Amino acid sequence: MLALLPLVHHNSPMSSEEPCPGPCNRRYREARDTYRQALADYDPLDSSQSRPDPPETVPWQGEPVWCPACASRIMQKLAQLDYLAGILAAAADGHRPSGGLERVSGSQEQPSPSQAGDDLDEMFGMLSTWEEIYRGLKGWRSGPPHGELASRETECINWLQRHLKGILASEAAGDFGREILQWHREGTGSAKAGVRTLRKPMRCPSCRMLVLFWTEGEKNVYCKNVACARVLSLAEYEIEAERQAAILKSGQEVPAEAGAA
Repeated sequence: MLALLPLVHHNSPMSSEEPCPGPCNRRYREARDTYRQALADYDPLDSSQSRPDPPETVPWQGEPVWCPACASRIMQKLAQLDYLAGILAAAADGHRPSGGLERVSGSQEQPSPSQAGDDLDEMFGMLSTWEEIYRGLKGWRSGPPHGELASRETECINWLQRHLKGILASEAAGDFGREILQWHREGTGSAKAGVRTLRKPMRCPSCRMLVLFWTEGEKNVYCKNVACARVLSLAEYEIEAERQAAILKSGQEVPAEAGAA
């Protein structure tokens, strides 16, 4: 599954005084969370501690929910979903791609014959749900069946683009924008557009299988053995790679970690 179904918080207040929830305020949110944790750890009875100072980072404000830069980003990502739909449609031929991303032996779950087709269906479900939500907010009747004038995804995207200004000013704005950004980010990886998933040459330190994979831009390396599912940060991977290289250089066999599954 690439994204959660949309959730509209009907009781959420709309205010231009709220910080934009987009990536423009990533540093602000990190500074805010660090301050909150420091404040929670502060003991006023401990004379060796000083009360933490609030962050000086000033957030970008929503207008009313998203700042202009993030609203433009959402508009761009929504348009690019049409290209991603085309890439997925071209790959949805009933054949699973070759490579190292198949489930390793031991898994009882039967894979879909076409993951790209499943992802395309999910994209349409997400887009059509948002169309239904906004039609409901406006009191409009349901639209005609999709797929007669263009692909069902293209029709939904074009409809949402036409009404995007109103959607981003509605009570659905926050959830809609977050899901479009999330789907674009995860859908890009699913469609293998712009990023690569690479097999790492090192054996998993837990299960000792050659099934470690890293997707460009991610912070972690994942073991694709479902019986193991080890996750290493890039820093942990580099340290372990150096350790294993030193052991192999000495002519010894690299053991699995103690207690590994």
